[in-house]
Amino acid sequence: MAAAQATEHNSSEEKKVETLDETKARSMLRQVEFYFSDSNLPRDKFLRAAVEESPDGLVSLALICSFGRMRQILGLDRDTKPESVPAGIIDAVSDVLKSQSTTLRISEDGQKVGRIAELMKPEEMIEQLDSRTIAASPFPFDITLEDVEAFFSKHAKVNSVRLPKHVSDKRYFCGTALIEFSEEEDAKKTLDETLVYAGAELTVKPKKEYDVERKKQIEEQNKKNPDKGPSYPRGVVISFQLEKKKKSSNSKKLEPEVHQENESSEVEGEGNESAEAKPSKEGQDNKLENSESVSDEIGGSQITREDLKEVFGKFGNVKYIDFSMGQDSGYIRYEDSKGVETARTMAEVSDDGGLLVKDHIATVQVVTGEEEEKYWKELQEKRESKFDGARGGGKNRGGRRESFGKHGRHNDSSNRRPQKSQRVN
Repeated sequence: MAAAQATEHNSSEEKKVETLDETKARSMLRQVEFYFSDSNLPRDKFLRAAVEESPDGLVSLALICSFGRMRQILGLDRDTKPESVPAGIIDAVSDVLKSQSTTLRISEDGQKVGRIAELMKPEEMIEQLDSRTIAASPFPFDITLEDVEAFFSKHAKVNSVRLPKHVSDKRYFCGTALIEFSEEEDAKKTLDETLVYAGAELTVKPKKEYDVERKKQIEEQNKKNPDKGPSYPRGVVISFQLEKKKKSSNSKKLEPEVHQENESSEVEGEGNESAEAKPSKEGQDNKLENSESVSDEIGGSQITREDLKEVFGKFGNVKYIDFSMGQDSGYIRYEDSKGVETARTMAEVSDDGGLLVKDHIATVQVVTGEEEEKYWKELQEKRESKFDGARGGGKNRGGRRESFGKHGRHNDSSNRRPQKSQRVN
């Protein structure tokens, strides 16, 4: 009898009725609709794969609720997995989507969600997106996605914003923002308006015109810096920085905003050329409070190549790990760019701001441009040095090893575990 009562009690707890206040419901609705929108789904590899693998095109609501931004909106813990999302939360989300969304459909049992309209072919999608997207400039170099969205939302509904990088220096915003509106008519109206931002009158043009100009800029830049083409594969290397995750007595920590793309992109929108919104000072402070440099650690747990491969190997075939135990940075080289993109995306969607490697956080950055060229050049020099050493009767062999961390070349001659035990095959 007692067992039956306990079972009944547990069942009632699992089915505890939850309700979303107006603010939460509005934010949640907007976020989920964005996940499945024309603006995001074609670029969201993780979610699109889930949709395409589903026979009916529907995806588990528990999975959607476990995404980083949704956890923040719904007040769930950062370590919440799909299987641990409370049933009452799923029901509350399902009820809101079923009653208020005009673009999403819910399964009969209320446990899955998907698009009402079928996703168009990529070429058709691009044509439609371009027709309702404008290019506006000049904007300050430090402007954020949120700033641009807030400005244009006064005129019409904005689907997404992108901030392309400068053609000659990918570290900086080029000054032109790409704004995709909900309707093509809204984009056309904006082209005829006089807009002023921060005292400067904006030049507004269709995205197609911007694309033509951008292509010319790239061609001119290539003429200034002629390149016969690299003798190395591009886009297959990422750099990482390790920081010790600081223990906290609080079960729920203050979470800085995290730019997301793959495991569900943020409402602000992104794309292949999008720039990450700069983290707020508050977000930076949180990061400093929740982590400490691995180099400050004495006698703590050490990160090995095997530890790194276990984590980064989940996203693709790892060809080589350029790292020595005790360092706080290094490189991961994948077989192809797919592994790089997946690792970067999963690091970005993490509420910790990176990937968890034992008790450390690994922040990830794709190696491109001059840094990529430098990486391969130093790697070639390293190989030639080893080859010359082998011919010279053992020079550059033995305990001393060179590696290329994020802050450049490091010569590691300290007494650490032998290199052989660190090798990852």
